[in-house]
Amino acid sequence: MQLGDKLKAIRKAKGISLQKLSDITATIPEERISVSFLSDIENGRSNPSIDSLKIIANALDTPTSYFVEDSQNNTFGEAINDINFLPVIELLKDFNNWNIEDKQELLYYLKAKKVIRNTK
Repeated sequence: MQLGDKLKAIRKAKGISLQKLSDITATIPEERISVSFLSDIENGRSNPSIDSLKIIANALDTPTSYFVEDSQNNTFGEAINDINFLPVIELLKDFNNWNIEDKQELLYYLKAKKVIRNTK
């Protein structure tokens, strides 16, 4: 998945318009990323600088690496390209702060779900 496709996917998954994303990037007026530039990025007509990419990633509360990593080398593999997986990533961001019982419960659920899927 290309950078522009990733940007569009995560923006849409979070329910943020191009205008809203542009507004969020304007914490410092000189750093505002224009709607037209965001659109150009999404449609593959432009590539952002690293600094601009960091501003966009911060505005989307997403690691900059999400946009530049090859999905095959990513912890989540190809799943990272699935818009339906993005909310899961959001929920797992604070996984290190979960208590051991909650971590085990999630693991048991995922293992049970895998067994059910494999028996269909």
